[in-house]
Amino acid sequence: MAGIMIHRGSSQIGGCCTEISTGESRILIDFGANLPGTDETAETKDSEMVSKVFGESRKSAVLFTHYHGDHYGLFKKIPEDIPMYIGSLAKDILRILVPYLDREEKEKGLPAVERMSTYKAGKWITPVPGIQVRPLYVDHSALDAYMFCIKVSGKTILFTGDFREHGIVGQENRLERVLNAYVPGPVDVLITEGTMLGRTGEIGNVLVRSEQELGVEAGKLFQQHKYNFVLVSSTNLDSIMEFYHHTPRRLRFVCDLYQALIMITAMRDMERKGSFSQYQPSKQHPVVWVLGKPDSRWAMLRKIGDSMKNPLWFRSVTDEELKRDGFVLLARKNTYPEIYLSPFEALRDKFFDGDGQIIYSMWNGYLKGDHADKDLLRFIGGHPYQVLHTSGHAYVETIAKVIKLANPKTIIPMHTQRPEDFASVPEFAPYHDRVKVIRDGVWLPLDI
Repeated sequence: MAGIMIHRGSSQIGGCCTEISTGESRILIDFGANLPGTDETAETKDSEMVSKVFGESRKSAVLFTHYHGDHYGLFKKIPEDIPMYIGSLAKDILRILVPYLDREEKEKGLPAVERMSTYKAGKWITPVPGIQVRPLYVDHSALDAYMFCIKVSGKTILFTGDFREHGIVGQENRLERVLNAYVPGPVDVLITEGTMLGRTGEIGNVLVRSEQELGVEAGKLFQQHKYNFVLVSSTNLDSIMEFYHHTPRRLRFVCDLYQALIMITAMRDMERKGSFSQYQPSKQHPVVWVLGKPDSRWAMLRKIGDSMKNPLWFRSVTDEELKRDGFVLLARKNTYPEIYLSPFEALRDKFFDGDGQIIYSMWNGYLKGDHADKDLLRFIGGHPYQVLHTSGHAYVETIAKVIKLANPKTIIPMHTQRPEDFASVPEFAPYHDRVKVIRDGVWLPLDI
């Protein structure tokens, strides 16, 4: 019998895996790891997911919505005979990201990344018999993220994945245009993220609402200090591009080789799409300054930069140049402090007291409570810092827009800590009788 099962993610953020099945074949949407610090308390631990999801033999395929670890992070554990699918830019980013994450790991993930097939926005695929999937390119803090329109057993399902409309990709009412163009009529089931239902306190004084606002505020902060350390996820490319374009002319825009590779890979892809001016090289900063001396790894960096219609150049930078001119530095935490001192920590120790500031551009939850990240806190080291961040997830009014456009018969919330509160949100009031909360592991037949 055709149906839906959320294996994990019905009442938690991250660690997602959802099954859509004909009864004989199925797709699994995402196979994510639990968020840092939550695995011990989660109802289903990461170590239990393989036997839970792949314990029976059925024709299966896994489709990843995007490259965030809470959606793809258990990919190494997926049996080799099961096809995997992801967006083409997301795969290119994983080719850079996964070897970096695997530096101290015995099990390397790059062979699994290379096994992934890619899908294209708006094009139907049939990953298993009886199920058609149309990926829809959407805005998220992970570039190259997708919703899925799914046809199975005469029913239409819209699976939102993580999305928003206040980033660079979400400009010019893209979300509405995509849904009007590619989602045929009223859908039978809408499965939607509800991350921000439990994070409403973050909106207001703590966060700017859009990436554009983030860039404007960043420019103001950069003007106030000579040495700017920006703690930002290396794959949060919308924010990175805003920081890049709003770096004052007098300062150098600086990152390490790994970050430069991710940045230029994304810029090349976006140039090929022929849109999104924020992903073009800055006229103020045609050179990105890279930590460390050039070596053989720089060849790929220069090859990509030179191949672009509007080239971007990379040069190594010395401590003397950084001291003289000042900088905006894309920094990261050090996850191996017992092994080495990271270049970001070394520069912080050298320059912070001489007119430096830390700008924190990540989720506030990593600084306190259950999700507190000791490595991030160690980098901040008790120094004062400025919070400048916008959510990667849909605000309530954006979810309400999707509901109105899709006009679903049934609404299933997930990727939220409060699914039971969904129907009581005022913006969702006209649809409260369509909301159905299901728990992990519960089978929902599609004849609802």
